[in-house]
Amino acid sequence: MRLRTLACVVVLSVAVLFAPLLLSPTSARGQAPRPAIRVGVFLPYTGVIAVNGQETTKGIELFLAKIGHKAGGREIQLLKEDDEAKPDVGLTKVRKLVERDRVDVLIGPVHSGVALAIRDYVHAQGIPLIVPVAFTRDLTAPAKASPWIFRVVETSDQGNFPMGTWVIKKTPYRKMVIMASDFVAGHHSVQAFMAAFKAAGGEVVKEIYAPLNTPDFAPYMAQVASLSADAVYAWFAGADSIRFVKAYKDYGLAGKLPLLAYNTLVDDVLLPALGDTALGIVSIGHYSATLDTPESRAFVREYEAKHNAWPTRYVELGYVSAQLIGAAIEARKGETGDRAAFRDAIRDAATKIHPPRGPIRFDRYQQVITDVFVMKVERQGGRLVNAIVDRIPNTSQEETWKWWNK
Repeated sequence: MRLRTLACVVVLSVAVLFAPLLLSPTSARGQAPRPAIRVGVFLPYTGVIAVNGQETTKGIELFLAKIGHKAGGREIQLLKEDDEAKPDVGLTKVRKLVERDRVDVLIGPVHSGVALAIRDYVHAQGIPLIVPVAFTRDLTAPAKASPWIFRVVETSDQGNFPMGTWVIKKTPYRKMVIMASDFVAGHHSVQAFMAAFKAAGGEVVKEIYAPLNTPDFAPYMAQVASLSADAVYAWFAGADSIRFVKAYKDYGLAGKLPLLAYNTLVDDVLLPALGDTALGIVSIGHYSATLDTPESRAFVREYEAKHNAWPTRYVELGYVSAQLIGAAIEARKGETGDRAAFRDAIRDAATKIHPPRGPIRFDRYQQVITDVFVMKVERQGGRLVNAIVDRIPNTSQEETWKWWNK
């Protein structure tokens, strides 16, 4: 009996001695494994600009897959919602992500109306938001800028304004016809171009605005054909871009008046539908997959291996949004509970990451300062591309305030 008791004591002692080795490190410290960091994504997955939301999501997912969906020792989980590009729906979906799903950070939206609709809620909640696509200048202007909202796309002015100066410096065009969609994004964009173009000595012959979803651009082309001008500067997007560019070609204007534009006119996602009608169009924007840098080449290779296509500007915007979040999580060693500290880490991450487009930083209103590129639609290796012909470095929204804040 005494021997049996002694044996039990020895077994117990050994069990106690080795128990810590049998437990997980977190259990040994008396801590449960940390839950996943939740990233709430609200983008349009249905409707007329669904492709923009889908492309942005591909960029987010590409980066997260690259880091194994982990950063700072924690898993990263995406929670996606369709905002339908509608302000009221967007606000409802953001409230769900924040209040019910308890996300740690938000990415979205594409539509500027949605961005403005959710601004006050995000600011009041004190939750970091990275805006990848919505480019209304109002969101990061002093009156509405929030320390919780970061934006990685150039504003509606930030590309168009320097393009006005570039045209005077680098082309012979001095008399310009302006054509745009008759709503806020179209007006803001061409206003910025005209402000710089006229300040540099250019003349605007006529402004022509067409309603959204114009089915037939022929009447507008007839107006242009009767004017004495050197070129046309345009802002259209989506299906309007396709109809506009094809009508421009069919009406015989492409051979007479060079067409310049903001990059939405010849988005990479539209080039297959536009076909050769897009050849020669010069545009301005923040990224093209033809950018010949180590970071861009690696990004294109990784994306093409997964999707058998080149990444669009929207893919790059989603990718950079995810880069910022991943770098901020690493810097905080996985701690996101202190939202203000996490927010500051996102801001600091801008100068530490290596975006495909090149270096970026944020201004005092959390708007990206970024290079933009002048591009020309060309056919390379059987593929239509926006080939880069020039770079305008370090564009800033504050430069554009010199005219629209007057």
